Amino acid sequence: MSFELYGLQHMTYIYIMALSWILVPFLSNKFLSNINQRVVAIYLVVSIIGIEIIDDIYRIFDSSVGWDIKTDLPLHMCGFSVFATSWALLKRDQIIFELCYFWGLGGAIQAILTPDPTGFHGPFYLFTFMASHGLIILNVFYLIIVYRMVLSRGALLRAVVITNIMLIGIAAINWALDSNYFYL
Repeated sequence: MSFELYGLQHMTYIYIMALSWILVPFLSNKFLSNINQRVVAIYLVVSIIGIEIIDDIYRIFDSSVGWDIKTDLPLHMCGFSVFATSWALLKRDQIIFELCYFWGLGGAIQAILTPDPTGFHGPFYLFTFMASHGLIILNVFYLIIVYRMVLSRGALLRAVVITNIMLIGIAAINWALDSNYFYL
């Protein structure tokens, strides 16, 4: 598959995602009741986790790519962000929100703006990559705009400490699998 960084296809994804990051939280906040805002949050959770599951199933059955334990577990920052933003949308957990803020916005924005095209073995993989990273950002914006969640004092320090504690486990997994999760 031919993917051109900042080409038409890449820019189309960026524009569509940026539009959704603005419109979905704004329209939900302005026009939906609390119950319907919750329905949208559940839809976002089902969408982002569904994309992850479908991507894994597709890899298993795509013999040209395959599913590999060394690369396909959700143990990168954005993989954690998929599940963390889902949890935060469902439970409005402050510490998880703070992790989502730093991991999600920091990691997913970089992934969208400068993706590694070597993983795009076809249009499906490009779509799932862009959609899952775009949904991470949308989920964080939804938490901020609709649920009015904000960073509390010490959020950055907490995120750094929690991340570094997690990295001990990730490093052990990397050592055991000869993998490079979290790009350690």
